[in-house]
Amino acid sequence: MAIRFRRVSRLCDPTNKELGKKVYPVISYQYDTSATLTEIAKEISSNSGVSEGETISVLKDFRTLLRKTLLAGRSVNIEGLGYFFLSAQSKGTEKAEDFTSADIQGLRICFRANSDIRLSTGTSTRSDGLKFKDLDHINKSDATGGNPDDGNDGENPNPGGGSGDDDEAPDPTV
Repeated sequence: MAIRFRRVSRLCDPTNKELGKKVYPVISYQYDTSATLTEIAKEISSNSGVSEGETISVLKDFRTLLRKTLLAGRSVNIEGLGYFFLSAQSKGTEKAEDFTSADIQGLRICFRANSDIRLSTGTSTRSDGLKFKDLDHINKSDATGGNPDDGNDGENPNPGGGSGDDDEAPDPTV
């Protein structure tokens, strides 16, 4: 499994520009496609013995009920998965007494992963095969024409072999 990242320069403290900048990683999904509901349903179906149609139906019902529960003012805690909750967006006011519900510009659904699925760069996750690919390094090597280290960390970018023109989408975990 490889997590792709780019380097981004940001201020150390956005409120104090004199402290200078540091380079931080930003996870990149630019080259991968998101997993679809159908793909997830197929995987669940093959692992559980429940039909794909029933799985899709349950996942859609979960989505609907999650939204309904959050809008009713409750958080949702799915054991082994994580915690869903709402946060409000606004520009803020100088004084608390000046703030009204009209100042709320939107709601955002937030998710906090349970420790069972939370990813960490500690030794346990690294031993499970977690690797990082530096896209800036890969792109620099490609631009110069030489590609001594393609950033694959010893992985075959096309483990199925061939030209890559298969009907099947590449696995984003490799």
